[in-house]
Amino acid sequence: MRQETLFVVLAALVFLFVVIRTAWISDDAYITFRVVENFLHGFGPVYNLGERVQAYTHPLWFFVISGVYAVVNGVFGRFFLAARLPWTVIFVSIACSVGAAWLFARHIARDWKAAVAGLALLTFSRAFTDYSTSGLEEALTYLILVWFFIRYFQMEESGQLYSHRAIGELTLIASLGVLNRLDIVLLYAPILAWMLWKSRSWKSVGFAALGILPVIVWELFSLFYYGFPFPNTYYAKIHTGIAQGVLFWQGLVYYLGSFNFDPLTLLVIVFSFTAVICLRRWKYLPMLAGILLYLLYILRIGGDFMSGRFFAAPFLMAVIILIRLDLDAKILTGLAAGLCAVGLAFGVNPLASDASYRAAQLPASGVVDERGSYYPDRGLLNYTTAKPFPDFPWNERGWQRYNNNYKVEVLDAIGMLGYQGGPYVHVVDKLALPDALLARLPIAGEKTWQIGHFRRKIPEGYLETLQEGENRIADPNLKAYYEKLSIAIKSDLFTPGRLEEIWKLNTGYYDGWLKAYPN
Repeated sequence: MRQETLFVVLAALVFLFVVIRTAWISDDAYITFRVVENFLHGFGPVYNLGERVQAYTHPLWFFVISGVYAVVNGVFGRFFLAARLPWTVIFVSIACSVGAAWLFARHIARDWKAAVAGLALLTFSRAFTDYSTSGLEEALTYLILVWFFIRYFQMEESGQLYSHRAIGELTLIASLGVLNRLDIVLLYAPILAWMLWKSRSWKSVGFAALGILPVIVWELFSLFYYGFPFPNTYYAKIHTGIAQGVLFWQGLVYYLGSFNFDPLTLLVIVFSFTAVICLRRWKYLPMLAGILLYLLYILRIGGDFMSGRFFAAPFLMAVIILIRLDLDAKILTGLAAGLCAVGLAFGVNPLASDASYRAAQLPASGVVDERGSYYPDRGLLNYTTAKPFPDFPWNERGWQRYNNNYKVEVLDAIGMLGYQGGPYVHVVDKLALPDALLARLPIAGEKTWQIGHFRRKIPEGYLETLQEGENRIADPNLKAYYEKLSIAIKSDLFTPGRLEEIWKLNTGYYDGWLKAYPN
């Protein structure tokens, strides 16, 4: 093995070491896990039985872990506990994130020094390493982003970047990224738009249309099956009644909290902008435009409660820009070393994370160290002592406890508790994540929310409606709306008039009933 390759391998092994030591499962991941279990046990891709509601936000990740889990559990489930879903997802996440880092080093970095510098930045970014696992979709987002830019730079070097075939291929890869998380389209859109502009060919437009076909097919399926084109969480987080100015301020708080906790990540993004502008490398402007759009989007929605999570993908793109700029090796190495040193001095060192890691103290802002909050119970290194993953066949327990005794339970945290409850517990979430009716109601009051957690007041008669299967909602306007909503999400797929009701629900035909409901 050549000395240069050895350095890259060692840097990749350090990254792998950190990812394994920090591996964990978030509570939100168990929302998807419950849908996966329902799907694989024949109940459909739903959270609560009898209601077609898209409770997950990442269709591609959902199908990937469903497929892998079906194979792994089918082969090893009778012999090894490790075939359980949380274990499976942790190792799929590790494979995706480490695979992304290795492909980045071998196929995007121009030389071994740039590869080592880039891997160091990825390793010491808390945002990037924390969500290299977690059970959420970020690991697959990393892999798709790296795949996209491998092909992008290969086509650029061969002079075929603006050909119709290149545009079609890159649009297809970007579509997979969008299927994995819808808002990631903001990172890809300026690049693809610039390519189409440079191509100035209707044939390229046609190939781009073919490339986005997977997204179109999914949206049509979602509209037909679930009754709505977007995940239910989207509706739960836009029908809040919170003023845009308040959300913008909360977005600033998210920036400040993340910078205080993980300065390296935001500094790398800033340096990518600075370097491109100072060096006048204008060909990277479409990439910067994507990052900027995503950063503005974070402000627009008020950020997130998970510190650093939304910065992980734009950070990866910023690192790609820095290591592709043809900086002098000494300058690039010094810059990477300096940024890592700042991260270590003022942030939390990922290398120092072990089984004893606990949540870092953050200002009271609604933004939390999510990995630290769950790591004591759901961290990979703590499994042998804390046993965070359910040690039972999920569907069998559901049959044993709740067959012929279907029950409704109200929960504040629906991840692990909802997953452990089994399929025959109908979970009512005050945050409305898997509930189509509550998602369309404003929050319960000004002091009842933190970002990402928008609590609703449960309407009178709603729990009885769910338990008995008969509409007993007290308010006549909400009762009428629920009747129409039920046709879309509960009736048979081919019920006469269902498509008409889906159209009316999505175009606001019945919104007057919602507005008339006294909150």
